[in-house]
Amino acid sequence: MRVAKSIFQVAVLVLAVTMVGCSTFETKSIVLPPHRNVTLKNGLQVLKVQDHSLPYVSIGLLVRSGSTNDPISKSGLANLTATLLNQGAGKYTALELANQFALLGTNFSSETGHDFMYFSSSALAKDQDRLLHLFFETVTQPRFDEKDFNLQRYETMAQIRRNYDQPAWVASRIFAQYLYGAHPYARANIGTLHDVSSIRRQDVVRFYKANFVPNNCDLVLVGDWHAGLTKNLNKMLAGWHPKKVAVRSMPPLMPIKGQQILFVQRSGLKQTEIRIGHYGIRRNNPDYQALMVADVILSGGFNSRLTRAIRVKAGLTYGIYASFDALKNVGPFVIETNTRNPKAGEVVADTLQVLKTFRDKGVTSHEVADAKSYLRGSFPMETQTPDELASELLALKFYGIGDSYLTDYVQNLNKLSTSDINRVIKKYFHPNNIRIVVYGPPSDLAELRPLGAVEVKPFSELAVGL
Repeated sequence: MRVAKSIFQVAVLVLAVTMVGCSTFETKSIVLPPHRNVTLKNGLQVLKVQDHSLPYVSIGLLVRSGSTNDPISKSGLANLTATLLNQGAGKYTALELANQFALLGTNFSSETGHDFMYFSSSALAKDQDRLLHLFFETVTQPRFDEKDFNLQRYETMAQIRRNYDQPAWVASRIFAQYLYGAHPYARANIGTLHDVSSIRRQDVVRFYKANFVPNNCDLVLVGDWHAGLTKNLNKMLAGWHPKKVAVRSMPPLMPIKGQQILFVQRSGLKQTEIRIGHYGIRRNNPDYQALMVADVILSGGFNSRLTRAIRVKAGLTYGIYASFDALKNVGPFVIETNTRNPKAGEVVADTLQVLKTFRDKGVTSHEVADAKSYLRGSFPMETQTPDELASELLALKFYGIGDSYLTDYVQNLNKLSTSDINRVIKKYFHPNNIRIVVYGPPSDLAELRPLGAVEVKPFSELAVGL
């Protein structure tokens, strides 16, 4: 699940260096432990994955609302609500609640993305009854004390201010807004400084009541759980009642016509951050797996197209990465890199040329074999722990993707041909209709002029809305 750089992209950086020449390496498909879906009396959907191999249990709860559900002037509300859950619940203050989880050797984790929020915890199997009660006390009985609310809001605002000093974060935020405009995917999950400062406790309470209801959630339980779990859950959660949840409609995406460049000037920057991209795909797109193969070839490690051209041959950057962030609605395709200031224009021009060649001429069977070998080898890492398996299963369910994505992954990967990969490259890569953000000092402008028309804005004009 993606709220930062995807696990897929990070794994590429670490492992793809070793994939070349390993095309004979084979990995078997994942065999899921016995599992079944049940629906509790209150409408909560539960996926129980029984695994007695270790005396360990994991809980994951997905709430089918995320930052896209934030009111227009209250960006960051979902994130703030999620982070406040473990700041006191039921009879426990924030410190007491943290101590209760610590006594079980665990904690309560929260994550907010565009599409959903995810909460998780885990413990030894002998402590499962206590873990269940503590987890659902946290989820269903948050206190939202005024003192804790104010503290968390101020901490969030402080984090946003610190982000202003992170050029990579600023460039990515500017690009999201430039790409998506008024669409909710343009917003930062953490919110803007202006919006978060305007959030009040009653906003959090209202958001919680509207979205944290059992019929808007999916629960996954993985591990060595006792028999009679469904009966216990029905009894434990009898007071958590369902209610109608508003469905939010998404505005249409405005088409991208031609090459569009936005240069955001900020004096004092030692390097220039560059983002290049366009709309990508939904997570349930049937071409997703083929696109992941293409993405490895384009930017997966030292032998990838972009790294060879921009880093190895031209020496213009330490790293350049491309990724599809596939979401419930159409997520972005983004190439991100940075370079020394006088070379901004050259990096943009060379990157666009690599992308055009990639689309027009396609890839070779050798590149496809190496990319598939890497993906076969790295795939088991994504579900190697009960916690990872739990989150992966819930995410797939949320996006309407069956368990067969996991069980048939290697088989389906092996079926992909070079022509399949070249087909999706031509279909989903659009180097001639693309948006570009360059975030650097004023001196960069002269380097960008040869690329065509450039829209120029000072950072001060955009900062309040990041």
